[in-house]
Amino acid sequence: MSGTKLDILWSPVHHDKFIVWGPDITLYEVAKLTEIEKKTTFSQISSTRGATVLASQSASGVRCVDISAIADHPDLLLALGHVSGRVTLASIKQTYDPLGLVGREFVPKYGRPCNGLSWSHDETNLIAVALDKHRSDNCIQVWDANRSSMSTDEFTENTPALQSEPARPIAELALSETAHSVAWTDLGNRTLAASMNMKHIKIYDLREQSGTAVGVATSRQCLGVCAARRGWQLASRGEAGVCVWDARALARPLLTLPCARPPRKIQWCPTRRNLLMSLQRDSSTLRLHDIQHAQEYRSSQSVDSSMSATPALEEAEEGGARGPSVLERDVSPAAQPLAAFCWHPAHEARLLALCLSGGVVEYTVCERVTLAWGARGGLVWAGGGALRLMRDDFYGALQDVSHRMQRRAATDYGLKPDLWQNADLAEDEALSGLWHFLALSKSLVEDGCFRNSPWKLPGVRTVLRAPGDGGYRSEAVPLLLPDMPNRKVTVYRSAERTCALQLCGWGWGWENAGVGVERAEAEGTPCRAAALAAFHLRTRTALDVLARAQEPRLRVAALVVVIERVTLALAGPGADERLWRDAMSAAAPALPDAYLRALLHFLAATASAGAAQPDLSAVLNETEMRLEDRVAFACIFLPDGRLQEYVRATCDALTEQGDLAGILLTGVSPEGVALLQRWVEATGDVQSAALLAARCCPADLLRDRRVSAWLERCYRTLLDSWRMWWARCALDTCVCACAGEAGEGAGSPAAARRVGVACNYCGKCVAAPAHSARPRAALARLPPPANKMKISSCPNCRKPLPRCGVCLLHLGTGSGFVSVGGVGGGVGGIVGGSVGVGGAQFGGWFSWCVACRHGGHAAHLLQWFSEHSECPVSSCSCRCSSLDPPDQL
Repeated sequence: MSGTKLDILWSPVHHDKFIVWGPDITLYEVAKLTEIEKKTTFSQISSTRGATVLASQSASGVRCVDISAIADHPDLLLALGHVSGRVTLASIKQTYDPLGLVGREFVPKYGRPCNGLSWSHDETNLIAVALDKHRSDNCIQVWDANRSSMSTDEFTENTPALQSEPARPIAELALSETAHSVAWTDLGNRTLAASMNMKHIKIYDLREQSGTAVGVATSRQCLGVCAARRGWQLASRGEAGVCVWDARALARPLLTLPCARPPRKIQWCPTRRNLLMSLQRDSSTLRLHDIQHAQEYRSSQSVDSSMSATPALEEAEEGGARGPSVLERDVSPAAQPLAAFCWHPAHEARLLALCLSGGVVEYTVCERVTLAWGARGGLVWAGGGALRLMRDDFYGALQDVSHRMQRRAATDYGLKPDLWQNADLAEDEALSGLWHFLALSKSLVEDGCFRNSPWKLPGVRTVLRAPGDGGYRSEAVPLLLPDMPNRKVTVYRSAERTCALQLCGWGWGWENAGVGVERAEAEGTPCRAAALAAFHLRTRTALDVLARAQEPRLRVAALVVVIERVTLALAGPGADERLWRDAMSAAAPALPDAYLRALLHFLAATASAGAAQPDLSAVLNETEMRLEDRVAFACIFLPDGRLQEYVRATCDALTEQGDLAGILLTGVSPEGVALLQRWVEATGDVQSAALLAARCCPADLLRDRRVSAWLERCYRTLLDSWRMWWARCALDTCVCACAGEAGEGAGSPAAARRVGVACNYCGKCVAAPAHSARPRAALARLPPPANKMKISSCPNCRKPLPRCGVCLLHLGTGSGFVSVGGVGGGVGGIVGGSVGVGGAQFGGWFSWCVACRHGGHAAHLLQWFSEHSECPVSSCSCRCSSLDPPDQL
């Protein structure tokens, strides 16, 4: 079969049937594998469908085949074009023929090979036939399947004819020419496209009585032509490739698609616009050409690797024109060479591929999906002829960080007046703990606990300075356990350690710790409460807390193990002291809670009364404990050298991990910025980092490139894209407040963000600088005249300033400075800042519409647009107040 022409065709009416023709014509019926009866021979064409042979007949002498679209015929009605030019109507499966069409023949005047034929899908009784050249006959003939004979000059009238007269075509075109293929088009009623004479593509309108072509294109790619459904596109193939044409302008092809090998077949997708498929000779893949009419021509440097730039494209680009482009990709229905293919007439992106060996494969083309992100994070894509939008609850289920940031920004997260109020809006335990710590650090700074801290909100490492940085020396104090008088423990005290304990939320002494134990027990963490009591040398209190635990398993595991060992400890040291100490250390890993394990490790380490430096590393290695508890424990029981080493190692590890708990050690310092940067890289939550910097960073850290990136390039851009102007304004206010507290000058970033009004004549700022006021004489006690205080002109070139559109007075103030305000499309959203010594009241701001350029005092404009919708300038009809969308509450 490899040397014989093979083709495959879906039925345009019976969507579950197709034919394969070559030496024979075989009719198949497609069904699901589960619906095919047992013991029935079938060919599996996909993972879910199989094809069963219904009938077959010889195709000797047949050169072309097409299937009728007549819906009233019970079975497939075929038109067979023979070598002699004769066209016969046949039905492979011999069934009832209600229309009497089976067996009819249409014979040309002079015999020559039939090159192609096409049934009309609009007028299903018409058949167009393409024939070889004959000097005395036309090569394109249109037959009416319902008529047996007809006069040559009759086209529209249904007049009876003699039965003895042979059937004649209703239209004949192209005398003494050769037609290679013919196809019906949707350009108009009864319109044909044909490839002619190895060099022409012609369009014929059968409504024209002259029979001449209404459109002609010259091209070498004219061995076959096909027309797209519901459009103006035509496609033709040749030895060098495929051309795409616009039937309304055939001067040159829209696109020229070169191919490595000559195309064997081309066909437009009937269910998808602008999608063309081609099959090259001896190829095992099908090439999809997706015509993109909405794209702008690009230069060869910007064409993506998945796109093919054609000569037609390059010519159009040189001229600066706009037009279509093409996206090309290959699909592989089978691993062997293909002979033909056919799109399904109704099912989207479904096709059949015919292999050279005769096998049939069903394939579904996956459509190229185009995604687009909205400004507020909405995901939109096109598919299946529809535009789809992802629902908001999808992002909530995914825990998407951008969706979470947008939701938090709507609740004024990070902008609450008290830092601890932001913890409830964080929706994250680590962030909530961070805001609580910042609030604690700020309150301690305001209370005067840290007098020499270089940072606004210090951390433990800032307080516990190293010996080389003006460090401290702690006092070692031996203490007896109140509940175990024979046990002695050494603790260390200093002012710096006390400050560190306050940052950890502990405080020094049992008076402060007792409150923390009660709070931990009330929060439902009895293990932590017991450990805190034991770390403050109150073993009896720890046992009482564990005895009140609500969880039975925890109470049994704790009381059975801990109380037994503590009871031995209360009995006093004996010969078996090492034995029970080892037993406690061995029993600790079996406990379910880290605080219980730390409690046993602590009792085991302090068992020997004579040990000056007990090994407490097992307690500090319980990383499941809170960081503040471990650091506070180290501040009480570790000497200065070991404490510094532990704090440094823990701080480095947490910074490397990007753990927010490390801010307890670093504070808001350069080390804290490095930790936040690692955390942002890991989570993408730039919102919290930017807000923390805006609220807590001093002016020096605001100039850090990482902090600037959080504020300027990331979070401000996000707020602008989300159109959250109030949150953006509050963020800028916080940043300016931080810079103002540090006394930033004119060259600071905060000052650079101020807005000024430039004179339209000289281009200089119309605000009078603070130092430009002339000094008054020592005895000049009387105030200057009132008119001296008015600024109605530019202080540099003395040209008049614009007038207010409402009061018609010159814009300006009488205090030596000018305030400005811009309008983002209308007067509804006025934003701005002040330039000069201070800022004027909002009512005196310069405000204007960026559409019509008219404006005035902000207070006057607000009053005007509360009663009017058009601009106050009489000659302007701009509706300034309606240009901005309403504020989103």
